[in-house]
Amino acid sequence: MSVSFTLEKRTNKFGECLIRISWSFMGERVQSTLGVSIYKEDWNEKSRLVKADAHNHNGQNADEINFLIKRISTVVMDVELACIENQYILGKDMMKQAINDALANDIARPKDIVERCINGIVSTPEPTTRYYRDLSGRYYQFLCDARNFYIPGDKYYILQELFGAHERVAVPISKFKPEREKGSMYPITKFTEVSKEEAFGR
Repeated sequence: MSVSFTLEKRTNKFGECLIRISWSFMGERVQSTLGVSIYKEDWNEKSRLVKADAHNHNGQNADEINFLIKRISTVVMDVELACIENQYILGKDMMKQAINDALANDIARPKDIVERCINGIVSTPEPTTRYYRDLSGRYYQFLCDARNFYIPGDKYYILQELFGAHERVAVPISKFKPEREKGSMYPITKFTEVSKEEAFGR
């Protein structure tokens, strides 16, 4: 799974460890805590769930805590599936919002959380024709700018593949700027603007 749950090594004043969540998907990674702590001996490392009949100092029992963990796992899988089906590249702001919604339980169903993240992407047509190449050598035509209506943060470019399946992708604009990956001395750009001649092999 792209989402995992672990215990922090540090303990709080009650001798409990916070439960952490780590979500990695399509080159993005978000880490947070559930805001819930549990005794280390009450954590099942294999299942990544709280052991039955356990409870923490706040009186939260295993069923309550495990419900949160399973709810977030369901939301994450649904959001990822929606992104794959709609050819969206998931941004960190959307990932954080999905986790926060699942934790707050303000939105009743995971489906509603997915719709808030995915269907909030709205686009603004732009007549300018631009072309881009990704790191694998695929070429795209720029269609328009986009943003997420519900979630402030990274904006998107909607691109359409020039050859092959002509798929459309929503790419955060951060992917068009040079960034230095961990362990590398030189920055790379995931999507590079190219001329029309290069894009069409002329």
